[in-house]
Amino acid sequence: MPKIHVAAGVLNQTPLDWEGNFQRIIGAIQVAKDAGANLLCLPEMCLTGYGCEDQFFSPFTQQKAQESVQKLLDYSTDLVLLVGLPITYESRLYNVVAVLYQGKIQAYIPKQHLANEGIHYEARWFTPWPAGVRTRIDNIPFGDYRLGLGEITFGIEICQDAWEGEKRPAHALGKRGVSFICNPTASHFSFGKSKVRQQLAIEGAEIIQGGYVFANLLGNESGRTIFDGDAYIAQNGHILAQTKRFSFQDAQVIACSLDVLGYPTEADDLVSIGELKSKNGIIINPEIDAWESSSHIKEEEFSRSIALGLWDYLRKSYSYGYVISLSGGADSSAIASLCATAVHLAVEELGWEAVKKCLAYIPWINSCANEKDLVAQLMTTIYQGTVNSSADTRESAAALAASIGTEHHEIEIDGLVQGYRGLIEQTIQRPLTWEQDDITLQNVQARVRAPGVWMLANIKNALLLATSNRSEASVGYATMDGDTSGSISPIAGIDKAYLRTWLRWMEKEGLGGQWRVAGLANVNQLEPSAELRPLDSKQVDEEDLMPYPILNSLERWSFYEHQSPVACLESLKQVYGAHYSREQLDGFIHRFFRLWARNQWKRERYAPGFHVDDYSLDPKSWLRFPILSAGLEKDLPQ
Repeated sequence: MPKIHVAAGVLNQTPLDWEGNFQRIIGAIQVAKDAGANLLCLPEMCLTGYGCEDQFFSPFTQQKAQESVQKLLDYSTDLVLLVGLPITYESRLYNVVAVLYQGKIQAYIPKQHLANEGIHYEARWFTPWPAGVRTRIDNIPFGDYRLGLGEITFGIEICQDAWEGEKRPAHALGKRGVSFICNPTASHFSFGKSKVRQQLAIEGAEIIQGGYVFANLLGNESGRTIFDGDAYIAQNGHILAQTKRFSFQDAQVIACSLDVLGYPTEADDLVSIGELKSKNGIIINPEIDAWESSSHIKEEEFSRSIALGLWDYLRKSYSYGYVISLSGGADSSAIASLCATAVHLAVEELGWEAVKKCLAYIPWINSCANEKDLVAQLMTTIYQGTVNSSADTRESAAALAASIGTEHHEIEIDGLVQGYRGLIEQTIQRPLTWEQDDITLQNVQARVRAPGVWMLANIKNALLLATSNRSEASVGYATMDGDTSGSISPIAGIDKAYLRTWLRWMEKEGLGGQWRVAGLANVNQLEPSAELRPLDSKQVDEEDLMPYPILNSLERWSFYEHQSPVACLESLKQVYGAHYSREQLDGFIHRFFRLWARNQWKRERYAPGFHVDDYSLDPKSWLRFPILSAGLEKDLPQ
């Protein structure tokens, strides 16, 4: 039985970063060569970056990718390289894997099934390649080919190809005969999805009775999407090697040997690319972190994905830090905790000197001696109080800032609020009152907080982080140009009910049972409140809206499961009928659909948010809804 030593590499790439992407590929190649690998599978579109969006249409993008391919040929003399890039054929653009070996391009294998749902939009740029079709481009085989290394043959599935059930190319490849399959992928993170990828790799190996090599992207590549950075080598129903997820490294490589079946060396669909060179392969299979088996896996994944997303966004945007308007409430406290977690995990994995090198563009970085110094300079928090702010939230913000170690400030903004109020009262020639002008008087407080915190962000060349969550976005319970202000919205993809659960976990248990944020104790005792009405009104978010679990259920039923408003009402009765009256349930559902339709314009203006759940409300990447509509409330019984 022939043997081949295979490697899979994950890369933290950036769209259009030609030199950076190339150097990270070179780094992975060197590790694979040192391990004695015969073949290295790298992620989908690793040359250009997966998230190039409409820049894929540019001939310049394709030209730069081809230039990178040409430079890689020198590294392929004794190592088969699989690298992804866009290629135009007969006026259509294809998502392609180039197979490099012995210093030449041996074949181009295009993707057969495009990811075109959820956050993916591949059909905007690419054309799916028909199964079984084979041709040549510049005399290079292009199409649905198998590749031959002597009697060892292999095929390629690209990301979505593996998710197609009975239509996945593995079935056809298995009938034609392949020793193993490689899958270069760009599969975004969402809760629990890595288990599905592992199973797809195992099933792919079983379909062909051989091996399966899977390589994913890593980190926050292009702003909204975070990649796990998981790679798997599977055979005989088992994962033989896998990477650590959510790594802060630029690249990771795993490698092991596969004993595989051999096949005839000549066929119409087989491109013989050369013979294998005998090598002494070294197994690279890092020990998987204990948190992967945690009973709180969702909390671990949420913490690590957002932390990595924030770290990558910081360094890839060449920002000098994070600025947060810390209200003492759940949302801003969660974001501050996640920023501190990002710094902690980076230092823990990379080491202090590597972190300084990573942030070498920051002029003051060498003045920091350790993680504590870095947090103090990297993170700025500010509490902006009014007469409607409680002592509880002020203390909550101060305690958290002290616990994390941020540069923290407190200011009073009543003078600004009263100044705007006086100007408008003079303009309209009447006093503003809570009875007549409730929304106006609430919103001005939230909006007045934005200019000051933006000034801090500008002064520090830092990222201002918006603090709205997904539950608020669904019903517009956020002030445009207030708490929505920021260049990135880290928690826009997560619901408020879960966020509160996560905050309690982060205080009491924490990452791996070790990294906790004790300063969250105060916020975890507070009832969520915007604190924009007078204190004696005892404003509570869930009284303004509805209980958050109900809001989140309606959101999921309506826009993930696509239930009609009437069907949602029936679901609401079944799940919550024992706890609420029919009148209350009617009020909740009418309020939800009325506020949903009315506030689409707000969702259009939200700062980019990280995608972490199996759905989001982002109209630019997941859920489109008309800005103007007749609404959905009218479809409910009146």
